[in-house]
Amino acid sequence: MNVRDDNKELEYNGGDSAETKQQVLEEKSLSIEETLKELEVIIEKMEDRDSSLEDTFALFEAGMKMVKTCSEKIEKVEKKIEILSEEGQSGQF
Repeated sequence: MNVRDDNKELEYNGGDSAETKQQVLEEKSLSIEETLKELEVIIEKMEDRDSSLEDTFALFEAGMKMVKTCSEKIEKVEKKIEILSEEGQSGQF
């Protein structure tokens, strides 16, 4: 199954037979915004009634991994903002 977004095509075969979508995305080191766009593509594919149960489950699994990765990135940004805010309040700029 191929997932296409903004002229990018990411091969996703699901299961253990090939690279998973998450591995492809990690290699590309997507930004938070790009990851959210890819999640939207996954949701659209999951809503496709022509998808098999196996494909839908594989997409769900990849999507959950992407959510976790995105959440971790957001937490890192939040920590950096807190540190900068604390430094700004103490006049360390």
